[in-house]
Amino acid sequence: MVVDTETHIFYYARSAIANPGVSRAAHYRWHEHDADLLVAEMDAAGVDKTFLISYDAEDTRWSAQHHGFDLEDFAGGRNYTLHGYRRHLDRFYWFNTLKDATQRPLPYLVDRDIADGATGFKLFPAYVQADLRADAWQQVFAHIQDRGSRLLISFETLDPPRSFSLPEYIAQLRVALEAAPRLPVALLHAGCADPLGEHAGLILDLCRDFPRVYLSLAMPGAIWDDGWEYPFRNLLLRVQRLKETVGSSRLMWATDWPWFGDRFLYPQGIDCFRLHAPFFDDEELARFLGGTAEEFVSLEGRA
Repeated sequence: MVVDTETHIFYYARSAIANPGVSRAAHYRWHEHDADLLVAEMDAAGVDKTFLISYDAEDTRWSAQHHGFDLEDFAGGRNYTLHGYRRHLDRFYWFNTLKDATQRPLPYLVDRDIADGATGFKLFPAYVQADLRADAWQQVFAHIQDRGSRLLISFETLDPPRSFSLPEYIAQLRVALEAAPRLPVALLHAGCADPLGEHAGLILDLCRDFPRVYLSLAMPGAIWDDGWEYPFRNLLLRVQRLKETVGSSRLMWATDWPWFGDRFLYPQGIDCFRLHAPFFDDEELARFLGGTAEEFVSLEGRA
């Protein structure tokens, strides 16, 4: 079983129509990327399933504005993704993005999504100015845990002091996980800490102390410095470092499709590991490309 642990579908993002100065080489700026196209890409690359993550313009406004865009520059969301999910139930695990727990009745929304088939949820802490130690967020984590679900977290686009720093967020996450010890959590982009950088130890220690923390590895450290040079040796080097430190059993392959469509073709996103990662033996590679993801979605938070 091969599982991509981070993909998305939407009409367009960071529109080339409204922003004529941006490059159309990134096809998501003008071309719909729907569920049928994603499944076709998966078929071409030999990928069986994916974590299909939905968000809307409100959810991603923080990031968009940091890059010079705004609400009108994204078209997609929960209902759009849910429609695509239902067209291909055998290919997708659906995760929906959480709103601000201080402004929305999140336990109700969590229950609604689970009733509609959600495998789990995603949180961008900086995008909603979340303090993971706050009672409102502790209650949400406990509710997701008690419903037997799971959580993806992405510490993207941090902007101290407008947001907490990465070390501050990792410390907050420790508090949250101690309060919800059965909650399975996957950190996208390897926790947004560069495996080759100064904060790598924060992720290593977190994984060591919390056995239900996993790492999804599209753009580890939220860094892409390979340009268009296949087989993406810096990506491979970062994954190898994580394998040597965290261990292969917590690592999950991901592409973040379609956000990297101007830098690599979807099959290249997996073949760089299938063909160019000798640091994985056959068993480790099978776990990395899907076995660990299947383990993650099988874990339940219920007592």
